[in-house]
Amino acid sequence: MKYVVPFILREKVNKVYIDYQKIPNAQESGFTALKLPFDVNDCVGYPMLHAYFENSSLHGYERYCGWIQMVERREYSAANSEHPTHISLELDVSEEMRKHNCPYFAYGYPAEFFDAPCRNLGASAKLDWRAYTYLVDLPSRMNDNQLVFLTGFTWGYTEDKNGVIQLLDFNVLSEEKWREHRNQI
Repeated sequence: MKYVVPFILREKVNKVYIDYQKIPNAQESGFTALKLPFDVNDCVGYPMLHAYFENSSLHGYERYCGWIQMVERREYSAANSEHPTHISLELDVSEEMRKHNCPYFAYGYPAEFFDAPCRNLGASAKLDWRAYTYLVDLPSRMNDNQLVFLTGFTWGYTEDKNGVIQLLDFNVLSEEKWREHRNQI
């Protein structure tokens, strides 16, 4: 599925393009480049999301932006249960970024975003894995050193111990949701 989400940066309208789909094979998701403790072909059927910019109306430093992602896990003790036994929400960053207290999943001129979660079920019978992904204007001289919401969206999947994987709907998020998550960064 392809989506186009408009946003305003430096008083100019821009668009982020999003490809959201099930992983067709390990090569296309890039899992073949990772050193994983499981067969990379196990990623097939899980979601992958790529957000990128085409023909930006911005130039050079104007394009500076970043991505922050929060992940919510709802774990269930039974595959048919409607009430989770455990809920967690945490910042999704690499260990190195976490060591340096850097909340950004990615940043750049402009920043692209790619994520492909896989095999997160753990000991649960069922898992709802939902990402809240935000494009932000990074603190800089251009915005009086403020972290500013540009746009956001939610996406993810459910999986159960029987190997059933279903992608969750893609939805654009409001700035209100950002404010709720902003306090947890």
